[in-house]
Amino acid sequence: MSIRAADLFRGLSVPVRAKIAKEKINRVIDHLHYLLALHENNKIVLYSSTLSSQIPTSHAANAFNVFQRGLHQFEIVRLCALWDVAAEEKENIPTIIELIDHDDVIENLAQETASYWASDGGYILNPSADVNARAVEIDMLKLSNESFGKEEADRARIELRKAIADTRTILGSPLLQGIMNLRDKHLAHSLSQTRREKIGPVGAMKFRDEGEVLNATVAIVEALHCWVYGSSFSLEDSREIDRQNAEALWKACTFNIAT
Repeated sequence: MSIRAADLFRGLSVPVRAKIAKEKINRVIDHLHYLLALHENNKIVLYSSTLSSQIPTSHAANAFNVFQRGLHQFEIVRLCALWDVAAEEKENIPTIIELIDHDDVIENLAQETASYWASDGGYILNPSADVNARAVEIDMLKLSNESFGKEEADRARIELRKAIADTRTILGSPLLQGIMNLRDKHLAHSLSQTRREKIGPVGAMKFRDEGEVLNATVAIVEALHCWVYGSSFSLEDSREIDRQNAEALWKACTFNIAT
């Protein structure tokens, strides 16, 4: 019997749910790094004429078409893996959302954020030489950190609920449904009809749909890593490195194919 997503983690304590979510978001970051690299390669191999313009109608063109489709299809498979149904053993976005979509878990994460800033002694630039004055400066810095921590805790509550809402919007979107249906029907399996199609019509995936979902994925994962794991960073730096790597290879490739 399948377990409804909302019941997956009901028996776990709030700290345990938060702990598992922290572990899973780090693994999701690793998976997303690889997916971003795939996407940057596909932007050249599939969506630009860098290689295809060099390949005339020939037997070699057939092999190139297989290569293009294979690279693109694997990107689709890896993207779908990040959006697959939530399950205890899965390292994906829906599973993290089911772990944190609870008022007490969100409050636990918000309080962790506040506590981090409240416990940070900070650094006083040019502290007073007078002992009493320096004590006042330290107290003022502590109050400032506590105030900032409360503001950040409020941000955590808002951003976590937004990430949850955005995730559920994407999960219910025709765009993702079309991508997932293609994966289920033609890539992961060979089916005449998927479970989605038995329920009702499913729109066909179009080229570049995966890029739109990927951009939304990056924004959600960045927010989750910031407020679940407690560390913020931008994946754009990683994307830029992936872009440079892909260009260094593919833009240096030349084909000399006999027709």
